[in-house]
Amino acid sequence: MRRPRCVALAAVLLPWSVAGLAQQSVPATEELQRQLQALQQQMQQVMKDYQSRIQALQAEVERLKARQEEAARSPAPPPAGGSVPPVPAAPPNPNVANPAISVLPDFTYAAGNDPAWSSEEAFRVREVEVAFSAAIDPFATASVFLSLENGATSPEEAYATFPALPGGWTMKLGKFKADFGKQNGAHTHAWFQADQPLALRTLFGDEGLGDTGVSLSHLLPTPWMSDLTLEVQGGRNDAVFGGRRSDLAYLVAWRNFWETSDDGNLEVQLSLAQGKNAAGHGTGLGGLAVTYRHRPLARGTRASFLWRTEVIRENYRGADGLNRATGAFSYVDWQFARGWFAGLRADYAEHPLDPARSDRGGALVLTYFPSEFQKLRLQYERTGYGGLGARNALVFEYGFAIGAHGAHPF
Repeated sequence: MRRPRCVALAAVLLPWSVAGLAQQSVPATEELQRQLQALQQQMQQVMKDYQSRIQALQAEVERLKARQEEAARSPAPPPAGGSVPPVPAAPPNPNVANPAISVLPDFTYAAGNDPAWSSEEAFRVREVEVAFSAAIDPFATASVFLSLENGATSPEEAYATFPALPGGWTMKLGKFKADFGKQNGAHTHAWFQADQPLALRTLFGDEGLGDTGVSLSHLLPTPWMSDLTLEVQGGRNDAVFGGRRSDLAYLVAWRNFWETSDDGNLEVQLSLAQGKNAAGHGTGLGGLAVTYRHRPLARGTRASFLWRTEVIRENYRGADGLNRATGAFSYVDWQFARGWFAGLRADYAEHPLDPARSDRGGALVLTYFPSEFQKLRLQYERTGYGGLGARNALVFEYGFAIGAHGAHPF
């Protein structure tokens, strides 16, 4: 009897509960609809505001364009006084007309019986180089190197460089060292030893190859870095060329450069030169220069290594016929600590006017650079001169630089 009564009671209460829920959901749905309508109205108002702003900006752009077109059609009125006002001048630069100037003295003390050193004073100012460099104009630069030696002043080099000629050529005009090999063109303060190798002193003389003339160089379209140099100079070198007014010396140099690694590179140069000697006959020169450099790129590394070898062949035709002479040198320069370098050089030279005579020698070198502006060097060399015997020399060299001195050729 109890179960039928419960069922009947549920049947009576269920319709009332469903109706109550339905009545509660109606107000919630109407509230959501009202919120959606309000949001739609707000979005419509925002869109209207943006459209009005865009239209205002477009109208402003059109007005500016119209003003520019009107200004372009009508010329500007002349300034008061009937002349165009001057453009304000740039602030003056006091260094524009002043060249970079540097002074590089070189002092030596030599002991021993080597005639190359014993013929001079033990203590001496070997040379004072005064260098000037500046831009002549947008088309050329100038370099002047004066050498003060033994109380006399002479222009070691003085030339203008034109770096942007038609066709990619670079021209050098004036007095300059010939581009024969690598060592011939180096100035005294840039040598890796206290003196020049025997081959250059014997075949080229103390001053080396160089004179007044013109030089043209051009990069070649090769997969590696390569350039060609053509030079014509006055033939005034007593050791090689005669120096008469009508005599000229001609040179061709082909230089090639390869990177062997991130830290090393190899340079090979072939050189040929031709001119007239003092006897009025022809003198021909051929040279091969090989340089290997290794310098780690890692920061803080104090080690570097350079090896250079040059071989020179001279054909000298005199009154007694053709004489041939060969000269060669090879040296290494090793940086083993900050500022410290150790070097070793081997020399060989034949004399073109005395083919039976030849000289051989070697040198040990220790160099210290307290900074890039000072150099101290100690060198011991032993040379066997043909017909004279072995001679020795101990040389101390000191040099410094003041002023702005340009970088040397790589």
